Amino acid sequence: MGQAPTFRETLDRLGRFVKQERSLLFFIFVYAIAVGLFSLIIPFSVQELVNTFAFAVTPVMVVTLVGIMAGILLFVGFFRVLQFYATDILERRIFVRVSLALAELLPRFKEKTFSSNSINRFFETVFLQRAFSNLFVDLTNVLVGGAIGMILLVFYHPYFLVFDIVLIISVVIIAFLGKGGFQNTIKMSEAKYEAFHWLQEVANNLIHFKATNCANLIFQKTDSLATSYVLARKRRFKALIRQYIGSLFFQVIMHVGLLGTAGWLLSQGQLTLGQLVAAEVIVASLLLNLDSVVKRTYVVFYFFTALVELDHLYKLPTDELETGSGLPFPSTNGSGLHLSCSHLSWTKKGGVSQREINFEAQPGEKWALVCPTESIRMRISLALAGLDQPANGVVRYNGIDIKSLSTEQVNEQRGILFGRDLSLFEGSIAENIIMGRNIATEDLIKALRLSLLDGELANFSDGLETMIVQGGKHFSPSQRYRILLARAIVGNPSLLILDGVIHKLPIQIREPLVRKLISDDCTSTLIIVSTDPQIENYTDKFVEIPDDFIE
Repeated sequence: MGQAPTFRETLDRLGRFVKQERSLLFFIFVYAIAVGLFSLIIPFSVQELVNTFAFAVTPVMVVTLVGIMAGILLFVGFFRVLQFYATDILERRIFVRVSLALAELLPRFKEKTFSSNSINRFFETVFLQRAFSNLFVDLTNVLVGGAIGMILLVFYHPYFLVFDIVLIISVVIIAFLGKGGFQNTIKMSEAKYEAFHWLQEVANNLIHFKATNCANLIFQKTDSLATSYVLARKRRFKALIRQYIGSLFFQVIMHVGLLGTAGWLLSQGQLTLGQLVAAEVIVASLLLNLDSVVKRTYVVFYFFTALVELDHLYKLPTDELETGSGLPFPSTNGSGLHLSCSHLSWTKKGGVSQREINFEAQPGEKWALVCPTESIRMRISLALAGLDQPANGVVRYNGIDIKSLSTEQVNEQRGILFGRDLSLFEGSIAENIIMGRNIATEDLIKALRLSLLDGELANFSDGLETMIVQGGKHFSPSQRYRILLARAIVGNPSLLILDGVIHKLPIQIREPLVRKLISDDCTSTLIIVSTDPQIENYTDKFVEIPDDFIE
């Protein structure tokens, strides 16, 4: 992920996050104030009880005091329940907010910079939920309760103001002792994702690893990645142990200092015995809460690390948001789309291309573009589909530059099948074909017929409802290809682009499939982009791309 974020960047991320949930956080903060104020009943009750015992005590006084204390503590418990409920709502909102934000961004991520490993950062949401609830609620309770307690000490005697100042300085020093913990937590996180990605790669290519004597490779690389994680965690632990030792040292100073100061004030008659005991209760409670927070400082590191990791995901390059709906698209009247390419070219960095693609496909025509390499084939397919911009030239749909059309318009008019990735998502065959679109039954039947799946479905007990798992690995390549082809056809597109691999299908499937697609039954303008020269024998027209097309 690169260099660790600066302190200012970290605060900016925290500020943006808190701003989104400020209304709910306000209630949690108010509940913390209520809990802190009403919790004062404990030191007050102890103070009164000790002072009463110092003189005289009756059972009625004890019962009254205990009754008042029980009632107020029940009231405190009510606010704690409200705070607990608000915290759970906050965790739900965090999960939903992150999930929906990623759902919106995913279709817009640029393919060149996005990888499947990037989406693993989504699991930081779980750390963010737990860490933020612990961080904000616990710290708020400690800060509010501590502030109220320190103010109360000053009312007991002005000398306790010095104690409060020393306590604040101690907290600052303890925080400083944790220097380096955040950076090493980020390194731990990166090492964790690298290890997970490697194991995921092994799982995705399991058959190849099983067929090769490579147990040493798997073990050694996993061991290396695990070592990186352990080293980062050791460095992080050094920061945590420094903080904890510092916390214990200052706790000793605080306890001894308070007891000594309060005892001296008691001997001078400037403090009552009840106030001394109450002060000790306040400080003991405050230091106990501080000790609990210091022991869980790693939660703070996890929280900010989760923010950094999710921010890293959100900042991946995306397609620009479209501000308009695009130009009105002329009707094709079901006869296919008029596709024209003018001066289409790419160049290597610093080069100048002398080769261009110029062709014009009339509505309903079937064309083949024969490419010399797989990379050129892929570039041309993406450009024709409006998914990539060539260095030079214009692609027009029905006379309109596709850059002037919205993505939604282009997707409605064009269907495409990418030959490089024949994987399917987990769901039924019907879901993989329809993909949530509003598809008429007759269009689905037509897509199944053109892709030669109508007869194939009889071999599956559940037909279109047959479930696909593991990317469709239990289907043959030709079956996966035809399911994806049906997906491209089912929207009844005016333009159908087939990118590669059709020539790799078994001949008993390829021949009838191509003949179906070039028949009058398929009214779409068909563009087959392939590296197989034989494909031009099936189409109306063809263009041969020269070997030196990209210089």
